[in-house]
Formats: sequence, C-alpha cells, structure tokens
Amino acid sequence: MLERRFNSTRSFDALKEQESNLLRLNEKDQAIINDDGAAELDKEAAKERVATRNEELARLQTQIAEREDAMPLREKIKEIFKKHGVTVTAILLSTAAITWAVVGLITKALKATGKTMASGLKEIGAKLGFLLLGLIRQVAHFLFNTAAKAVGFLAEHTWLLILAVVVFVFEKYIKRRR
Repeated sequence: MLERRFNSTRSFDALKEQESNLLRLNEKDQAIINDDGAAELDKEAAKERVATRNEELARLQTQIAEREDAMPLREKIKEIFKKHGVTVTAILLSTAAITWAVVGLITKALKATGKTMASGLKEIGAKLGFLLLGLIRQVAHFLFNTAAKAVGFLAEHTWLLILAVVVFVFEKYIKRRR
C-alpha cells in the first residue's frame, strides 16, 4: 500500500526508468541462469531475484498502464515520440524538408509551364505578325487598287471631274450668297 502511494506520486518517466532498470537486471540474472559454468547456488539466487523482480515488474507495469490510460492524448503522443526517439527538432526538420521538396516541385512545374507558355505566345505572335502583315498588305492593295480604278475612271471620263468641280464651286457660291 505504501509502495503504491509512493509510486503514484512518482513521475511517469521515473516509473518507466524503474521498469527498464528491472528488465536490465533480469537480463543479467537470466544470463547467469543460462550460463553452464555458473555455480548452482548462483543460479538459484538469480532465479529468486528474477522472480521477485517479475512480481515488482507486474505491479509497476499495472501502474504504468493505469497512468497511460489516464493520460490525455497529448501526453500519450509525447510518450510515443519519446519511446521511439523522435524529437521536436526531428519533426521540424522533416517538415521543413517535405515543405522544401513540395515547393521545389511546384516551382519547377511553374517554370516549365511558364517557359512552355512563353514559347507558345512567341509562336502565336509570329503567326499573328505574319497574318497582320498579310492583312495590312491586302488592305493597302485594296485601297490603292480602288484609288487607281477611281483615278482611271476619272481619267477616262474627264467630263465628270469637270462637272464635279463646277458643282463644288457653284455650291460654295450659293452658300456665300445666303
């Protein structure tokens, strides 16, 4: 009873440490028991110590299990990390490495997409420039061809040109008189 009350005030880490010490001592005594060259008296003493420690281990493991059940989730996770040797630094480093790798992949993909898009736009620009040159050429051709036809028509029909000039002058004259 007194031991149970004492163990209930000890920290979880101290209980775990005591458990590992008892297990280590049992391993040493087990080596004596399994040693063919050891004296029979030593083997019997080792067996008694192992039996006593096993009883103590059973009580201790029950207390550890009770403590683990009563632990909040956060503490359980901390214990798992401690048990497997995971530190906050290791978690931060692995998170940073994963983040760095993801950012690197995204950056690489964006660069490749940007380069592809740039070459596509360049190609579109070249085709558009060629088409615009052709369009401008067609418009200029149409304008000059139409102007040439109009001038050629007027050259053949000079009387229309003279008539147009007379109408223009007459119209100006009438507007001034009003």
